[in-house]
Amino acid sequence: MSAEGEQETVKDKVAVIDIDNTLWQFCDAFYEELRKINNSFPTPDKWTAFDIWEGYCSEADFFSAIHRIHLQQDSAAYQPYPEAGDFLSTLKEKGYYLIIASHRSPDARDQTERWLARHGLVYDELHLSSDKTTLFTCTDVVVDDSPYTLEKALESGALGTGLLFPWNRPWADNGFRLFQDLNGVLQYILSVSRPPFYR
Repeated sequence: MSAEGEQETVKDKVAVIDIDNTLWQFCDAFYEELRKINNSFPTPDKWTAFDIWEGYCSEADFFSAIHRIHLQQDSAAYQPYPEAGDFLSTLKEKGYYLIIASHRSPDARDQTERWLARHGLVYDELHLSSDKTTLFTCTDVVVDDSPYTLEKALESGALGTGLLFPWNRPWADNGFRLFQDLNGVLQYILSVSRPPFYR
């Protein structure tokens, strides 16, 4: 009970879910963009460090390629993972408030919203910014491919999980679980019982 004698209400469980390399295979489209800059860019299976641009292009060119993809997010070529729709809808049915969060510029919001709608990907809120960790203070689950983001999730008390890639494989035993597909991620989330946050 609060000081005013009113009972606290239970907030929906909150899941913060990434887009790139979580809801769709961003790295393949990214590789094609990077090859336009330098045809000798290594393939995604060799991406084991963050600064993969070194020796192949400038950092500015690297991030410009990311931004170009985000501005074309609603392209028919950019398909979600086959299980992405069921993944989100099942979490919603289980009482999760879904925040789709991506490190992308706000000027890609329209394209991102159209892509989510076109593929029937349900969500409650879309968060585009350079720092999604600001959402973690009252979050139950974070689904992401970035080991840095998942470590921040764990520090905040959230469950961290996501898809397994070469760049996060070395961190797979750092307290968060990584899986081959979203079906594995979903089963893991549903198998871990966590009480919801209160407000």
